[in-house]
Amino acid sequence: MRRHYGENKAARQAAWLAQFNDIVTTRAPALSGRIEWPSAIYLYNAGRTPEAAADEYCIARNIEWGDA
Repeated sequence: MRRHYGENKAARQAAWLAQFNDIVTTRAPALSGRIEWPSAIYLYNAGRTPEAAADEYCIARNIEWGDA
């Protein structure tokens, strides 16, 4: 992940969560506003990329592309 002078941990986490949200809601638009954020934060803290975390999140919830 690209780091910039003055970017703090909260900004990096917010950017990661925004990417994660975009990926998950692209796969299942009905999940917009319904993401379980504690799970997403766990995946962030585990060091997953937003793409890998979205895959894991969708697999754990049996979500296929276009499902909700």
